[in-house]
Amino acid sequence: MNNKLKHGFRISTRSLLVVAAFAVGISTAAAAEWRLSTSYQPGSDGHKGSLDFAERVMKATDGRIDVEVYPANQLGDWVEVYEQVMSGAVELTMGAVPSTFDPRLAIDSFPYAVTDYAEAQKAYSPGGYLYEIVDEIVAGQGVKILSTWAKGMGGGAFSEIVPNPYDPNAKQGMKLRVWPGGVTARALMERFGYSVTMIPWDEVYTAMQTGVVEGVIGGNPELTVTNFLDITKMYIQYNNHFENHYIMVNRDLFESLPPEDRAAVERVAIDIMNERFPLAEASDEAYMQQMRDAGVEVVTFPPEQAAAFAAVARKDVWPEIKGEIGDELYSRLKSELNIN
Repeated sequence: MNNKLKHGFRISTRSLLVVAAFAVGISTAAAAEWRLSTSYQPGSDGHKGSLDFAERVMKATDGRIDVEVYPANQLGDWVEVYEQVMSGAVELTMGAVPSTFDPRLAIDSFPYAVTDYAEAQKAYSPGGYLYEIVDEIVAGQGVKILSTWAKGMGGGAFSEIVPNPYDPNAKQGMKLRVWPGGVTARALMERFGYSVTMIPWDEVYTAMQTGVVEGVIGGNPELTVTNFLDITKMYIQYNNHFENHYIMVNRDLFESLPPEDRAAVERVAIDIMNERFPLAEASDEAYMQQMRDAGVEVVTFPPEQAAAFAAVARKDVWPEIKGEIGDELYSRLKSELNIN
């Protein structure tokens, strides 16, 4: 056995591409090294998707762009990293868009803006109204959306059994964590009968474990399995929002690329998006089955009951939170959904 191989020497993809280029007499410049930050845990669907994106970009650009993936918030939490992408300190992120820097971005997770997977794919693909709205807003922040990564429909994980999970009008008597900033999730879950508190993401597990809160809203089945499975007793698939992430890049950096590389990077991102959307529903179901297998009580709603939750939110909650997105976007949202 070759001693170098025996002792862990490996030839990288970039090295092979460079060697191949020289072999045919092509001069090769040093690859641009981009960092892609995510909150995904290693082994999760999102982490696998980010690695796939990095590998395909390397191949599509003939090694000119080398993307290194940093999972599990290694470069900072999602809001911090988004700000770094705005400034160009980090090249790429794959995750949610925070409304921290423009409250109108609350429309990205506006409750019951979509209610099923087909609606989500239409709204969050290029040309869809939610995709176009978000891309236009983040453009003003120095960020470009390359494509979306469909995670699945949203729900809540609970460390205790919810007394009346099928009733949107029940007083549940439980304290629930919502993400800091904005009022959309707070108003929604208060209407659904919970007491809510805002806790930073990196403190949620401990808060649930110690009983500071008894639940968390804003994730999906995958997030629950990868972060809270051991302390979850009940999971409720509210379908209250579509957990849609974006592959995002610093806009100036992207626009500085040669046209062929811009086209290649965007093509890779769109291909990954199109491959992922049909898998989102199956992914949700697979993760819910993992919960059931682990002894978690999983609550899903038949169509008529799901529609009742959506109707309550749109009637009672939307007027309360419309100020988050402004009158113009609120009117557009209602128009897109044919709601008077």
